[in-house]
Amino acid sequence: MADAKYVLCRWEKRLWPAKVLARTATSTKNKRRKEYFLAVQILSLEEKIKVKSTEVEILEKSQIEAIASSLGNANPLS
Repeated sequence: MADAKYVLCRWEKRLWPAKVLARTATSTKNKRRKEYFLAVQILSLEEKIKVKSTEVEILEKSQIEAIASSLGNANPLS
């Protein structure tokens, strides 16, 4: 997860492809543990959000290809 450039993150009850902008760590009540957050930009919306690292999945090449093919198979609006 530390070197992923693109992830799937949960936002507004859906999974969205996003680009990782930054990674941060914050202390928790338990001083031995830290929470890790990712600042991400949702690709299709240009929306920037902050998510817990446990709430994301690494976006694999096969997932990108599946998304692209489903978009390519969509019927044109005209």
